[in-house]
Amino acid sequence: MRFVLPPLAALLFWALPLGAQSTEVAFVHTNLLVMDRERVLEDHTVLIRNGVIQEVGPSHRVQVPSRATIIDGQDRFLMPGLSDMHTILPGPTDPDQVVEDQMFLYLANNITVIRAARGTPNHLSLKRRIRDGQLLGPTLYVGSPPLTASNSQDHEAAIALMLSNRSQGYDFQVIHDGIPLVTWDSLSEEAHSRGYSFGGLIPDSVGLRYALSTGVSYVDHLDGYLPEVVSDGVRRRLEAGEYVPLEEMLRSVVGRKMRAMAAHTRSSDTWVIPTLYLWENLYRPLDTDSMLAMEEMSFIPFDLRRSWVDQARGRAPETPETAELLADVRRRIFRALVMSGAGVLSGTYSPQLFNVPGFSLRHELKSMEAAGLTPYEVLVATTRNAAEYAQRELLEQGNFGLVAEGNRADLILLRGNPLESLDSLWEQEGVMVRGRWISAEEIRGRLDRIAERNGG
Repeated sequence: MRFVLPPLAALLFWALPLGAQSTEVAFVHTNLLVMDRERVLEDHTVLIRNGVIQEVGPSHRVQVPSRATIIDGQDRFLMPGLSDMHTILPGPTDPDQVVEDQMFLYLANNITVIRAARGTPNHLSLKRRIRDGQLLGPTLYVGSPPLTASNSQDHEAAIALMLSNRSQGYDFQVIHDGIPLVTWDSLSEEAHSRGYSFGGLIPDSVGLRYALSTGVSYVDHLDGYLPEVVSDGVRRRLEAGEYVPLEEMLRSVVGRKMRAMAAHTRSSDTWVIPTLYLWENLYRPLDTDSMLAMEEMSFIPFDLRRSWVDQARGRAPETPETAELLADVRRRIFRALVMSGAGVLSGTYSPQLFNVPGFSLRHELKSMEAAGLTPYEVLVATTRNAAEYAQRELLEQGNFGLVAEGNRADLILLRGNPLESLDSLWEQEGVMVRGRWISAEEIRGRLDRIAERNGG
């Protein structure tokens, strides 16, 4: 049966239950953002079969089967789905409804791939459920339980733990602070010999420069960069164990050192996940009433909202001037990384302190733009780069992030051109995850039900 939609009717196209949709879908007469370079291909058709892109070309050249479901993309923009490469998943005691809702919040915000830190066995089960079609959600990569000061003092035991994590199916080894240098060296040698990536926070005993030189796969939160880019005098004081106030460190940063560390990151093939927006919230004074008034707060449980208020009120934030200076320095470091050609990924560390899963990516991408990136550079970080990371570091297929034949059909259809304004990313006609189309109408309906459950 063939469903032909008028030009604006993608909004009204219903999403059938998983497994009930046509195995063939065609987006026709659309403006296409392949994301291989900064360009828009007009009047193109994308043919999908069994969740895989089969053909991409000018509409007059692509023969659409009569049995295919047709989604009219005229005056619309089709591009790859987005990614959030630093998330926290629900715990083993969280109700199934909480898990289901959180996974849908990502899809509702055009996120078709997520990468989770601090994994637990239930997250491996969640990954399988999504992969096998038992639960609707983004494709999931799961990091291991972290190596920390408490479980890494004996390097042989730490290596055994890492190898156990790998055998259980965790996609990468997560690192936190407190790891001794001897353990780091053993970890690095063993991980590289087995093709198992590791990264996260940079232990003080190791330092960022040495971590990059010994093959750390990724760095979270721009961790370790600030001590490397301060003036020589401040650096000597830090190395001597002296306490240096944050504001003094920030005012001493040296631009050429930023560029040098960015170049070192690039030459080390290390990925960086900056989480700019969250760090701005962590250090600046917050008006909790204004934060709670944001629409996205209605999509999370009341108890979590209340815990964020308590967290915000119980901390001692920096002065507004220092908080703004920190945000500026972090943006400059991030921009230097992009300019050097280092691999950067979008990540939010949600749910954390008023960072709502899915919705927090909207803020993060705007913070990336505020750091000086063009819309295209921001889009690369959240589409193509995620696929390159998965292929190079996780040894996965990396068959997403580009609208290309043979890639997984993770796609979003938008009303405006995101190369002109990132706000167009949230003016959606629908999202497709692994070939499963979810219309804007269904998204709105499910979000309303999530808000009702959470008293929003």
